[in-house]
Amino acid sequence: MSLKVIYSGLQRENYQPHRGLSFEYNNFYLTLKNMPGLQVIEHPFDRILEVGKRKFNEELLALVEKEKPDLFFAFMYTNELDPNFLLKIKHKTKSVAWFADDYWRFWNYSKTWPPYFSWVITTYSKAIAWYRKQGFENVIPSQWACNDSLYQPLDLKKDIDISFIGQFKTPRGKIIQTLEAAGLKVQTFGYGWPSGRISQEKMLEIFSRSKINLNLNVRPSRLSPKVIARLFFKKSIDKLKLDFHLLNNLQAYLHFAIPHTHARPFELAGCRAFVISGLSDDIKQSYAEGEEMIFYTSLRDLIEKIRYYLSHDKEREAIAQSAYQRTLQDHTYKIRFKTLFKKIGISP
Repeated sequence: MSLKVIYSGLQRENYQPHRGLSFEYNNFYLTLKNMPGLQVIEHPFDRILEVGKRKFNEELLALVEKEKPDLFFAFMYTNELDPNFLLKIKHKTKSVAWFADDYWRFWNYSKTWPPYFSWVITTYSKAIAWYRKQGFENVIPSQWACNDSLYQPLDLKKDIDISFIGQFKTPRGKIIQTLEAAGLKVQTFGYGWPSGRISQEKMLEIFSRSKINLNLNVRPSRLSPKVIARLFFKKSIDKLKLDFHLLNNLQAYLHFAIPHTHARPFELAGCRAFVISGLSDDIKQSYAEGEEMIFYTSLRDLIEKIRYYLSHDKEREAIAQSAYQRTLQDHTYKIRFKTLFKKIGISP
């Protein structure tokens, strides 16, 4: 007998079809869909643009009542889900919300949702104490991972010395400029860079062709106009709206600059790619420093480590292999979901 899951999340990135399928669709929905013993029904947030928020939530509740799933799983984005409908769903089945960016969004977003779900998931270890201080015990710690059906090594010649794939942000641009001024040529790809966004297939090629893959998790300055705007505006579905919860927004603003762990190191390691990454609070819990992944603490340190590993091929490849094995053993989304199912008392 299969386990039935209703899944809700963004299907297209930021509700913009031209930007392709969203991160959560590629990694969460597709992982669930391809896991043996699971029947997954998608009710994507994107439908709100067609029928409106109220109708979307009515349809979601009707779907739960019709299908009687073992689990409702939501990858949270903005305010797509109506708390009143979520309470009704919570009384009909187990429900789980996965939160991204709790290192800052906890304060003006995540902390309002736990009463409406059976469990909430955070990827930021320090947020567990924040939830509990608010009186919420239904929080489960987890972490980003790799969809090993999507991210796999390619046997290609390593003809790129250094690469970075990710959206252009000013602090990242400054790091690249500093590296190039030191004589280190970095090939950059992604939204906002001159090369532009690349396909999933091309990205996997770049991972495997690169001797060194950079993970730049540097945060924007709090003085950036876009960051300051977060004090007064909040995203609501596909639009920005004025938001006057100033104390909550100030807390979020003050935490915004925290370097955080995100999915890219896991994806790179799942492609047996060598990674030099910025540090974050939780990344060393996932990969052993110097054995499975290399971390830098300053620009000078980054430059020195790039130069060292460009000239030590065997050591570099051994570290990449160790990270790959660790990823398949501990850090795939299939493993994350199996762990989640066990914690909440269900199994395929």
